[in-house]
Amino acid sequence: MGATTGQFDRASSRLHRRPNFSRRSARLRAHGIDHYAAVVIGVIVPVHGFAPYLAEALDCVLGQRPAPETVVVDDASPEPLVLHPDHSRRCSLVRRSVCGGPAAARATGLQALPAAVDVIALCDGDDAWTDGKLEAQLAAFERHPAAALCFGRALVVGADGRPTGERWTQLAPGPHAGPPLQRLLYAANPIPTSSVMVRRAALAAAGGFESPLRVAEDWDLWLRLAARGETFVCAPDAIVRYRRHPGGLTADVAALARCQLELHRAHGDLVEPAVRERALAADAAALRSATRGGLRSLLPRRDPYRR
Repeated sequence: MGATTGQFDRASSRLHRRPNFSRRSARLRAHGIDHYAAVVIGVIVPVHGFAPYLAEALDCVLGQRPAPETVVVDDASPEPLVLHPDHSRRCSLVRRSVCGGPAAARATGLQALPAAVDVIALCDGDDAWTDGKLEAQLAAFERHPAAALCFGRALVVGADGRPTGERWTQLAPGPHAGPPLQRLLYAANPIPTSSVMVRRAALAAAGGFESPLRVAEDWDLWLRLAARGETFVCAPDAIVRYRRHPGGLTADVAALARCQLELHRAHGDLVEPAVRERALAADAAALRSATRGGLRSLLPRRDPYRR
């Protein structure tokens, strides 16, 4: 089946309510935040293969305020992606000739965004944003102008869009920085990728989206930013619907374990030697188990496009 949003059931968009900005905008003005429309936001949506939830994702992105510059990157899908007419008029579509994974696709999307874009927001093609997500993050950046990255929270839903009841690790609202952030991110990745907004200048200073890791490339970026001493800020009102579905699974468990081992080796200088050695030992044990095929219950089996 081809990767064209025109084939999709538009009923999936019932999950998205058109925004009512008046209440949130009034709160922003009350805090002196009335010039957020001057900020130019770019959104990058990487896609590979059949994308049954892309229409919903783009409805949610294009319904945000301020209206973002949006680029959909077709990462060399077997059948070229074709956007629904509702979306093709309002966002750009870029196709890669070789599949490079999410990091390479986001790098391609970044190149396609106008130079005037100040901040970059990420959205995977099977996730969705709730109303006012971008406004909440711009407000957080206004309150914490030194922050390089803003992230929100995830509501985990199933293929049918209904909440699964699964709880995503939630960090405290407000800023996170320094050694505590570095230790936290070294141990785990609690940041939903589709909730992230990052300043373009900070992204460039950290080396951009490109990563040697095909899996966990988002985690690698967070650690690179943290290693530079950047501040992250949690905006709890910036909520994304993170979708669990069978199409996001892969059997390559060993690749996941191998990438985590590489990541901990690359960023081991962020933590105390004892912490690094414990993490590497655990990774090595996980990789041995994965190679034997016994890690099914310990590591999530996900496609590189799923987090």
